[in-house]
Amino acid sequence: MGSISVKKYCIVEKGLNEQHAGSKARNDVADTLIKEGWNPLRVSPPVVKENVSYAERIRMGLVLMKDWRKVTKTVKEEDQILIQYPLEMYPKVAMLALRYIKQLKRKKVKIIILIHDIESLRTQDKKQKEWYQHAEKTFLCLADDVIAHNKKMIGYLKKIGLDTRIHALEIFDYLVEAESIQKAETKENQNAVIIAGNLSEEKAGYVYQLDQVNADFRLYGPNLNTEAIGTGNITYKGSFPPDDLPSVLHGKFGLVWDGKSIDECGGEFGQYMQYNNPHKTSLYLASKLPVIVWEKAAIAEFIRENHLGIQVGSLREIPEKLAALTGKTYDEMLQNVSAMGEKLRKGEMLRKVLREIENLE
Repeated sequence: MGSISVKKYCIVEKGLNEQHAGSKARNDVADTLIKEGWNPLRVSPPVVKENVSYAERIRMGLVLMKDWRKVTKTVKEEDQILIQYPLEMYPKVAMLALRYIKQLKRKKVKIIILIHDIESLRTQDKKQKEWYQHAEKTFLCLADDVIAHNKKMIGYLKKIGLDTRIHALEIFDYLVEAESIQKAETKENQNAVIIAGNLSEEKAGYVYQLDQVNADFRLYGPNLNTEAIGTGNITYKGSFPPDDLPSVLHGKFGLVWDGKSIDECGGEFGQYMQYNNPHKTSLYLASKLPVIVWEKAAIAEFIRENHLGIQVGSLREIPEKLAALTGKTYDEMLQNVSAMGEKLRKGEMLRKVLREIENLE
């Protein structure tokens, strides 16, 4: 293979500037790749809104096909391309991109697909699950290499019949300037547990039961129903863009939890944690905060192995766990978190898995 002439490309979906974790994760992947010399190829995702007319969907499809046609003309035989999955658009419109990815495959382009979400793991609707499983397998089987979140997700993908090479990212990077993170240690935040993310009752119902847990919580994020939460042990600090969050998170631990209950991570959001890498884990570590994580979450193994926090089966265990934590153990955690956070802030996890893929060629 004439490596001198081979070019590396990455699909960058234009307009990804929304202030939520999903766009931050995608933007960070693109930024790291571009710094590594990959060439961005821009495609236009539609603006996702409800009650889109049939005519508008047709228009979206035409724009998508035009952009992807350009991709197939630009990328030459034996070049490499990295695609972030799922594409940032309506799932059925996204299927139109398949024919162009198949063209790249026929041209012997090396295709790498990096997974952000697997919707068939998230939905509990049987018909939807079957549709997503088929769509995911159809997309992912076109890749020479797939980058999944962790071993649990890899196991699931193999179970649904994906037989391509799959690599574990282990944890998402979180690009941010280290200088912007100032951890002022005050008495006020010595024992505070941080919760950052979507605070809606649908996604984070557990937040509205925190008055049953004898610990201080500090909340950051949109969609909090302030009238429905207790006030004694909860402080709401507001909503911030993902790039600004590390500079405003002050506390002892960051909490990685989802679902409606304080006793387990249940429902579709909670159960998904058994397979995915929640992006807020990366946010906390990049912000120099150890984490408290559900013991059955897929990410718990990574936290355990690297001594980056503590695991709980229920949030009711937090007071006891904090009381039993010695200063020495916490300081050791902080050292480990500092080293891991530096890697995440620089995009080292993605770089590492790309080196792994390159060494297989």
